[in-house]
Amino acid sequence: MKTTRELEHKIRVSKDASVLADADFNMPELSGYLRELLRERGLTAGEAIRRCNLDRSYGYQLFNGTRRPTRDMLLVLSFQLRLGEQQAQRLLKLAGRPVLYARNRRDAALLYGLGHRLTLAQAEELLASLEEVPLGPDV
Repeated sequence: MKTTRELEHKIRVSKDASVLADADFNMPELSGYLRELLRERGLTAGEAIRRCNLDRSYGYQLFNGTRRPTRDMLLVLSFQLRLGEQQAQRLLKLAGRPVLYARNRRDAALLYGLGHRLTLAQAEELLASLEEVPLGPDV
């Protein structure tokens, strides 16, 4: 898979628009990225669902792409899977959810947590100390 910069370069140097028909310009699916993340970590969807305290059927719907996860659910998943900032931001983008924005204090705290490899519990404590809305169990 080509990086965004590589695709942008391809667009700039192309002599005609036919280059856009290339499969590289299709947005990857969220469910495929989730499967890739699970595979990298040696986890099953069931294990990830348990870590996130999700209802089993809801969790499987998220992982097979039949249900669109909330932004907070994706952030909980990011912490539970120990994702870095870039992986979490990509997860949000693929789900069509707003990426974390550093000028928003809650988002900044979550960026800090991801960047400093905090656990979900530690990130929740940080949010509470800043009197920000928690990610909470009811995501």
